[in-house]
Amino acid sequence: MMTSTTSQGYRASARTGVWAKAALAGGVTIFILFLFFYNLTDYPPTWFDEGSHLHVPKALVTMGVYADYSSEGLRHYGPTIGVGPTVMLPIAGSFQLFGVGMMQARLVMVLYLAAATTLMFLLSLHLLGARAAFVATALLLVTPAVNLVEYGRQVLGEAPGLAFMAGGFLLWFVRWRRARWWELILVGVLLGLSVVTKYQFLLVLGATLLLAWGMNLLWFKLPQRLFLIPGIVTAAIFGAWQLFTLVYLGPATIGENLASLREFTAGAAAVFSLDLMQRALGELFSAKSFLWMLFPALIYSAWRLLRPGRTGTDDLATGFALRASPLASTERRHQLAILYMLVIINLAWYVVASVSWLRYAFVGLAFSTFFVTLTFADLTANFSVTRLWQAARSEQRLAGYGGLALLLLLATMFIAPAARLSWRIATAPPDDSAQMAQVMNESVSLDALVETWEPQMGFLTDHRYHYPPQLLLNRTVRQVWLGETPVSELYDFTELDPEYVLIGEFARWVDVYPVERLQASGYELVETLGQFELYRKR
Repeated sequence: MMTSTTSQGYRASARTGVWAKAALAGGVTIFILFLFFYNLTDYPPTWFDEGSHLHVPKALVTMGVYADYSSEGLRHYGPTIGVGPTVMLPIAGSFQLFGVGMMQARLVMVLYLAAATTLMFLLSLHLLGARAAFVATALLLVTPAVNLVEYGRQVLGEAPGLAFMAGGFLLWFVRWRRARWWELILVGVLLGLSVVTKYQFLLVLGATLLLAWGMNLLWFKLPQRLFLIPGIVTAAIFGAWQLFTLVYLGPATIGENLASLREFTAGAAAVFSLDLMQRALGELFSAKSFLWMLFPALIYSAWRLLRPGRTGTDDLATGFALRASPLASTERRHQLAILYMLVIINLAWYVVASVSWLRYAFVGLAFSTFFVTLTFADLTANFSVTRLWQAARSEQRLAGYGGLALLLLLATMFIAPAARLSWRIATAPPDDSAQMAQVMNESVSLDALVETWEPQMGFLTDHRYHYPPQLLLNRTVRQVWLGETPVSELYDFTELDPEYVLIGEFARWVDVYPVERLQASGYELVETLGQFELYRKR
């Protein structure tokens, strides 16, 4: 009788556990769907970068050309090299099937966001284990410094580039010593598509692959093909796209196209300003970067990676048994070391040479989630409240209570940013760019020449917009971040004598249309809506 009662209790407990896990999985799924899809066209509001990128698939569908456009004609650089064809072509396909629109474009991006999230989860599962994979993915989605959800809901290159990179690393690391030549070629193709998608990834990924090859020569001692084939194919994929861009996408000579390409890609990659270095460090040493835990986690992870491999059951750092530690495997240690170098290279470039816009540290911060997770997994007995409580009640009080405190810190890392992000998505007002597009369609003739530096308007309506020259964009970067010559002194919009001037967030930020020049040239304010001011010539 006692045995029967006990077995019934076990079965009831098991059923409760199954239902609890199902409820948790359902809740997490609903939350992720909310983050990805809810209020998709209004949050985040469309802006300069997304608007300029959207010109290319719109031009491809409506004019049959892979180019940007302005009132004077086609422009073959700028957004065509800012984000690769891996983004532009699927969006163009969506436009061809379902019409040109913001929803059609952003749904494609959400698919890339889902792919990036899934592949990063699988990569962390391979490297860190099941519990750690869920933690790393949660950090990836909600950490403000990473900002994956916001980037991934827009037509930007970060999420698609991360998806290709994570896919390449996943295939590479899973197959590793057993990889056949065609699998290594596929690794190179995926990594190559990553840098074609987001050019800034080339600096980080290229240096990482070179250093990985060097580490193999010195320490790993694995077959050279394991590193040479992916690196060569990655370079070949990027080089082939560059050659196509230089030869076929520009009407000028190859030399002129190359000069334009260099000008565009050099914009914010080599600044070297002490003030910006301090600002960049401040961004990384802040609450938005894993609640100030980024550098402690990277330091701890470096120590763990450099320690000799252990196959025993006790970890010297905490005293907890870590039989399933990923660092007990030499292969996992080598693979994590490669990703660690990627993180360090990206963060070092971001601090030393970039304009300190946190978006430039995106890929390094995305993979930093692995090392923040590794640190917490080590110091919290693989996120086990039970084992930490047992340790606190025994002779390991410091480790036990310290681990419980770290779990509370980790929960705060999730809950506070997730609540903030959810609130922003749920309460986002209608995008004022879309509202301004309605005003333009109702009150401005399609034949009127409209001067603006808000390229999203050229996607949302079919008016004759004229934008400042593309090469001026890099001057704005140096104006804003380095205090150099204002763009209003380099560009005079009155030479074109436009009928209207539309000022939005970006034009106001760089002050390309000074109010005093507008007034002196006979323009009067006729419409104000959100960020926008529409001026008409008297």
